Amino acid sequence: MGEDFKRWSDWLIEGYYISYMRNGIRYYEHILQRDLGHWEYDWPEIIEAGSESGPVFPDDLEVTRGYNKDTNTNYIWQLIFGIKGQCYIYIELPTNTHRHGIPKIPKPSSSMRRVSHFTEWMSPFLEPSFLTEHFMMRPETQRIGIDAFNPCAIDLPGVILNFFLAKLVTERIGTVNRGELIPTDERWRDCLDKLYRRVIPQRPITILPVYAPEVATAGE
Repeated sequence: MGEDFKRWSDWLIEGYYISYMRNGIRYYEHILQRDLGHWEYDWPEIIEAGSESGPVFPDDLEVTRGYNKDTNTNYIWQLIFGIKGQCYIYIELPTNTHRHGIPKIPKPSSSMRRVSHFTEWMSPFLEPSFLTEHFMMRPETQRIGIDAFNPCAIDLPGVILNFFLAKLVTERIGTVNRGELIPTDERWRDCLDKLYRRVIPQRPITILPVYAPEVATAGE
């Protein structure tokens, strides 16, 4: 996975179109501005052998602006991180929702730790992988929660997470609700129609997690 964080094709940039789902409605937006951010987070304590630490909610990782109806602009963060230390890292985003489990094992427990976690080999400290990609946006995912678990027989001091951010300012083009196209401005009507019909390329992103039932159900 060498130099994953340098793969510019995976970073969102100015001029791209994106879309995301919220409460069954798909939102389409156009990226106006992009600025990179970088921050190294020192885990606040030594993680004892066989023990869990966290969750922590780093104060500096917070989207401080949301959608402004007056200016029709939104603020979204694209985030990846690398890991230094032989620990398991778990993500809660929103902060009350554990990510990356599977339906029958939605989150780790004392009997099953090797689920839904990231490790140093998946995303090395100096070359963070897009396996760790997340998107943050107010109000749903304005902050991120992080847990760590030490599977080793010795204590782990000096765990560090290496965060890279693309801080995006977007203009909202419109929404699609049950096939009804609702542009934010008439000048966007044709663009929204072409995005909906996939004539214009756009990248769907995942703001909220994908839920699945623990019990299998028959297809409808």
